[in-house]
Amino acid sequence: MSKATPRYNCIAFVVGDEKHWWQAEGIGGRFRWFDGLPRKTDVKTLVHAFRERGYELTDNRNVEPGYEKVAIYVDIDKLEFSHIAHSDGFIWKSKLGKGQDIHHYSLDVLEGDEVDEYGIVDKILRKPICE
Repeated sequence: MSKATPRYNCIAFVVGDEKHWWQAEGIGGRFRWFDGLPRKTDVKTLVHAFRERGYELTDNRNVEPGYEKVAIYVDIDKLEFSHIAHSDGFIWKSKLGKGQDIHHYSLDVLEGDEVDEYGIVDKILRKPICE
């Protein structure tokens, strides 16, 4: 886990970039986005971005030894992207906006419709961990 920092967000955390804020809007400086993809922060674009990186869709919400996973959350009311979490095959990890990075044993921990929760998991992708 890390201390709170506004330097990077959940998307940056999942792609391993702790120096930039990843969002579709804003170009250059501290903002980054996926090369060659539409500048849209939506589930379809994020699924496409991770499929290009070797991930495949799955319905399995659990961590799986031997697989990296990403879970894309959506806001319950708008069904728009709200958060993304990452699993290294042992535990789920999340960057909470400008807050800290956390470890969680279940995707359910961040689900719900309260202010501090991130909605529901809409898509899960996985790829084998290459040793």
